[in-house]
Amino acid sequence: CPWQGPYHELTVHEAECTHPTKTGNELMEILDEMDQTRKKEMQLYNSIFSLLSFEKIGYTEVQFRPYRTDDFITRLYYETPRLTVLNQTWVLKARVNDSERNPNLSCKRTLSFQLILKSKVNAPLECSFLLLEGPYDDVQIRPVIYHFV
Repeated sequence: CPWQGPYHELTVHEAECTHPTKTGNELMEILDEMDQTRKKEMQLYNSIFSLLSFEKIGYTEVQFRPYRTDDFITRLYYETPRLTVLNQTWVLKARVNDSERNPNLSCKRTLSFQLILKSKVNAPLECSFLLLEGPYDDVQIRPVIYHFV
């Protein structure tokens, strides 16, 4: 049973849990789903480790500043100061609930990130990037690797 909760609710859960009455086939389906989820997580972390083994790698700690748009209905967004990584100048922007018309009415908040190259390039630039939480952050970030050519 994948239930995780406080210890004082364990006896209530054990009385109401449907897993002990499931058939073997149903349990195997649940275990297969759990294996697939774990396999996806492991694939992501293996990809991160392979990115970290590249010859040219840059990293920086960023701090976002809040800004508002000049629209009729102002929208909140965040932006970092210009940062230099691998001899290129970049800016990172983040928008709150970018896909929603009125994000202030939603109780589920997400941040959409955009990496913007500010310096001029003479040749095509291949770039992979991801955002990870810092050691003392209380923000939960699900890492996703983005790749641009």
